Amino acid sequence: MERRLGGAKGVCWEVIFTMDVGTFLLMLALSYGAGVLWYDLLPGRLSERPWRVAAYPFLGIWVAETLLPRVLPFDPQFGGIHLITAAIGSIVAVIVDWVITRARHPALVRMPEPLAA
Repeated sequence: MERRLGGAKGVCWEVIFTMDVGTFLLMLALSYGAGVLWYDLLPGRLSERPWRVAAYPFLGIWVAETLLPRVLPFDPQFGGIHLITAAIGSIVAVIVDWVITRARHPALVRMPEPLAA
């Protein structure tokens, strides 16, 4: 929601953006759904913890909502969330999480190498 504050005769305007509870819940549901989609499409597997599936896309959507709407003026908006911006932010966040997880937990070795005697 956008609230405008102004001085006498509208000389000085300050725009204050607030988030409704419904927008927050929509963003949470959208981040979980996007997380399930992107984690399933990556060559990994879905995390066992559901909060992790929603956390990184939520953070990505939040960062993208602060940075990208000025760059993408044609982005459609639903419930206070820009849809293309949310898709870009969630996929970038999931890819970053996937890269970090792969770097920290490399694939398991099938057979150990024999020790040199």
